[in-house]
Amino acid sequence: MKRDCVVALDAGSGSGRTVILDLEGDLLGAAAEEWTFHVPADEPFGSEFDPSEMWATLARTTRRALAQAGIAPDSVQAISATSQRDGVVFLDAQGKELHCSTNRDARGVLHAEEIAREFGELIYRIGGRWPLGLDAAARLWWFRIHRPEVYERIATILMISDWLIYRLCGCTCSEPTNASSSLLFDVSRRQWSEELVRALGFAPEICPPCASPGTVAGTLTPRAAEALGLPVGIPVAIGAGDSQAACLGCSAFDDGTTTVIAGTTLPVQMVLSAPVFDALHRVHTGAYVVPDHWVLESNGGIAGAAYRWFAETFARSEAGCPDFERLEREAATATAGGVMAVLGPQVADFSSLPFPPPSLFVFPFVGALEEPLTRGMFARAVLENVAYATRGNVEQLEEISGRVAPSLNLCGGLAHSATLVQIVADVCNRPVRVPLVREASSVGAAICAAVGAGAFPDLQSAARAMVHWEPLVEPDPSSARRYRGLYRKWLGLFEKARGLQ
Repeated sequence: MKRDCVVALDAGSGSGRTVILDLEGDLLGAAAEEWTFHVPADEPFGSEFDPSEMWATLARTTRRALAQAGIAPDSVQAISATSQRDGVVFLDAQGKELHCSTNRDARGVLHAEEIAREFGELIYRIGGRWPLGLDAAARLWWFRIHRPEVYERIATILMISDWLIYRLCGCTCSEPTNASSSLLFDVSRRQWSEELVRALGFAPEICPPCASPGTVAGTLTPRAAEALGLPVGIPVAIGAGDSQAACLGCSAFDDGTTTVIAGTTLPVQMVLSAPVFDALHRVHTGAYVVPDHWVLESNGGIAGAAYRWFAETFARSEAGCPDFERLEREAATATAGGVMAVLGPQVADFSSLPFPPPSLFVFPFVGALEEPLTRGMFARAVLENVAYATRGNVEQLEEISGRVAPSLNLCGGLAHSATLVQIVADVCNRPVRVPLVREASSVGAAICAAVGAGAFPDLQSAARAMVHWEPLVEPDPSSARRYRGLYRKWLGLFEKARGLQ
């Protein structure tokens, strides 16, 4: 029996992924492949990707996902894409890639102080972010000064998911969620800001047309169809930035709904019915996937990356791979707070760019312990750090927005850890909902594709049909009481760790 389905491409920070869902939200196939980005020899702060290599990776994962799903290609009704935000692609007038950078590209930091001093308040008032040099505007600034021969050839700027749409259908366009990371976008009006673009000395013509996620940008070209193994001519729907796509993949639409994306990093986004700006510039304000909705965003920084480092260093299997299952069992039975860690995510403050992030472990004097310290205790400490950072960032969003998040959505790769989910519920002392498909960014892109296919009239109805949940995880009262004191202790350790930098 033929099952109509949609395909989502996901260009993440650590890997490329293809996910295939049917129109009821059932996962039919998924394939991922880790990738690494390169640092240019002449620019140590740069982080770039080869467009041919990224495209080839996603072509391979798409063909593998199709094989896993066991479906005929003509079952696919539409395709869309999501990606890491802050990455940017510059195209020349012929549509050739001049430069492709990732969200780790920091060359613009060299000029961040200058940009902030002259334009900081204007950028934050319109664009919702304080300039730190990690954005498209800073990269354009850098190229104008250091690579004028490249800068003069820039005809169009695209975010990475915009570039994937361009690769799929040949259309150059953008959408509000990813464009919000550029510092060239008016987040309140949900359109490119000519005032910002001209103030920074750029040509308004480099900004492509902007349309909402789920809008059909074009149809799959013969060349793209051949690479991916998909039918020519299926609709290509505009997607969204990965964090907002994850909120969509958690069906987050109500005012105050808060989603924690525990992936490579730890974005925390609160959906709002009106834009809210922080006078202290600690958080980001961005456009959401649907009109008349915005997100207030904090981000704890590296989360899954920190836990993966711990697993690769201290919990390798006989095959040499990180043994996450064993680590999960050991962490689950370890005592809460037996070891305290400041490692990985923290409470965000986007008004500055501290580097390196603070880190330390604190544990009892070994000679006084009746039982030896275990790997599970340290693993649990890393997971507890994620939960403490989650609480700190959620409470910061509540303070700034004036809203209360009665429960949390938790998704991303770390949400596969039942231990982490329970710890987050206990530390935050509120119920936690985990979607059945943890890779919610991919689900959000699939929802955009389903709307583009005409299967649903809008993103809200598609999400209601396609997002499914695990049983609600409630906080354990006794654990929640214990974690109240441990959280205060962690905040103190965090301040001490910052003092050691």
